[in-house]
Amino acid sequence: MLIFKLAAAALVAVVLCLALKKDQPAFAFLVSVGAAAGLLLAAARQVEPLVAWLQTLDASLPGQGIGCLLRVLGIVLVAQLAADVCREGGLLAAATAAELCGRVLALLQALPLLQQLFDAYAGYLQ
Repeated sequence: MLIFKLAAAALVAVVLCLALKKDQPAFAFLVSVGAAAGLLLAAARQVEPLVAWLQTLDASLPGQGIGCLLRVLGIVLVAQLAADVCREGGLLAAATAAELCGRVLALLQALPLLQQLFDAYAGYLQ
């Protein structure tokens, strides 16, 4: 039932943004960012049990695979949020730059995992 509450909050934010956009575009932008932050906080609280389970799984598996994937996921989500906020503000070039930076940082964070994968594949071939 939480999804209905979140959808209602998003709908209220959209109506407020549309009402404010013509006369007060700065306030419309602030309402949009505030609504996005509130929805993200609500979603983050729902993800906590999943993250806790993944951390217990990470402790039982060798290597750093799960932790690496969680860091990559975090980077991607933050980069996407930054790009969406930039797009909402009309800064398309900044949005593209935020997405590119997120992709590069995610790839850099995943390099140890890729190295483990290639090492395992090379060991299999020999």
